[in-house]
Amino acid sequence: MTEQTDTPKPPVSPPVVENKAPPGEKHPVPEYLKSVYNGRYFRPSLTKLFDDGWTAAFATFFQSGKLTKLVTNEINKDNDILQLGAASGDFERKIIEKLGTSGHYVIEDISPAHIDAMGDRISAWLNATAKERDFTVPDKRTYDIVIGYFVLHELPDPRKRATLNRAFTALKPDGKMIFIDYAKPKKFHPLKYPVKMFNRLYEPFAESLWHNEIQDFAPKTDGLVWDRKTFFGNLYQCVIARKVQPS
Repeated sequence: MTEQTDTPKPPVSPPVVENKAPPGEKHPVPEYLKSVYNGRYFRPSLTKLFDDGWTAAFATFFQSGKLTKLVTNEINKDNDILQLGAASGDFERKIIEKLGTSGHYVIEDISPAHIDAMGDRISAWLNATAKERDFTVPDKRTYDIVIGYFVLHELPDPRKRATLNRAFTALKPDGKMIFIDYAKPKKFHPLKYPVKMFNRLYEPFAESLWHNEIQDFAPKTDGLVWDRKTFFGNLYQCVIARKVQPS
């Protein structure tokens, strides 16, 4: 796909931020979020720390710019985009800068602190919406692109499957879902065992992506065409699945 070369200037209006789930929806916070990620998800001070650009760059061993570009390369100006889970650093700003003002950008996250922190990142765009809701819960709206940027490694396997199912059902015909996340590093990668030990302590659901393909968590269907690339000694992966008519 040809990348758009011009970067539109955003309007100066405030963002559209919805801090409550749509009427009639109940989205209880999963217990694992409270026990494993309570500080990062529900304490605003820690949320802002992890949202910092330098923190985000350091956490990806300064690969965040390259990984973000893998996503923006797939975006056209008039796309409707759904992002499952808030990212960190300047990811959302890069997405909305590429999208411009013609399309629409929806970010869903169950954490109020993440939604509040989103205000600074998308404060200049009217066509960006942040919603506090469980993004595994389907709704009727469909999108050209569904993004999961470093979200799957924070989810237990059943919720990985629910996330891939939501992404699939949210796609328009010919739409695509894009997932950037961790993968199993090469055998002699110098960071393999430090990352493994960190995950065992702080990211207990991440190692599942070392032993399973992202495609393994998706619905079993002929309606998706998969493409997978790895980066930085296989430590990171980019998976793009395009929706097609089953044969």
